[in-house]
Amino acid sequence: MSPVDNTLGQVLEKRRHSLGRSLAEAEADTRIRARLLKALEKGEYESLPSPAYVKGYIIAYAKFLDLDPEPLIALYEAETGRPVRTEPVRLPEQVVTPRGHVQHLPLRTGLLVLGALILIIAAVWGVSRALEGPEAPPPIPSIPEETGTAGPAVPATTAPGVEETEADAEEETAASVPFTLRVVIASDGASWLRITVDGLIAYEGTMAGGQTEEWDVAKAASLRIGRPAAVTVYRDDEQVEIPPGDPPTLELSVDE
Repeated sequence: MSPVDNTLGQVLEKRRHSLGRSLAEAEADTRIRARLLKALEKGEYESLPSPAYVKGYIIAYAKFLDLDPEPLIALYEAETGRPVRTEPVRLPEQVVTPRGHVQHLPLRTGLLVLGALILIIAAVWGVSRALEGPEAPPPIPSIPEETGTAGPAVPATTAPGVEETEADAEEETAASVPFTLRVVIASDGASWLRITVDGLIAYEGTMAGGQTEEWDVAKAASLRIGRPAAVTVYRDDEQVEIPPGDPPTLELSVDE
């Protein structure tokens, strides 16, 4: 069906009726509320969220109706006069490049700094031990004149706090290991996301179905997810549960 002589809503509604499908079926398949789909069909754009969200709705609904989403998005822009961003917003001098396009130098540098810090801590501890000098030997027990036998030996003691200091250093080292953040979009869905990595905006926009992006996280990452049902988040190779919210916000840190 060509959308040239029809509005966006008319194209969607006619196509749905021709396929004999209901709004309830569309809601179950696209995971978009029926009232939003109905507003899209009726051209009630003031009832819909921002254009970035609407683009995701149009893509998901078009797949459900077996339509090409690009002409439908063009109709939406023509009817509303609001262009839909098709590329993620990238702020100058603040964007963190995806992991696949950067060198691994920052991670290696971080590990070298971490190793140097451990060596410095060990050297300071060794110097402090040397300055304290050898421990005083335990007193020689006196021999009682009555029996001529030696008293019980006094057990040697160790410097307090040494084992605790080494254990704390190991725990601190393990807690500072960077990780890889990976976001995967379901092949039959789309979602708007705002991703911040180490305090900088790494991505803001709508990811299409089947899209995957990765980032190296040295300190912390924050994800604001428009459609969590279509998004899967991994920390390294381990899937991370998305918390509830409208929209939900997921916080990840190397200290966790």
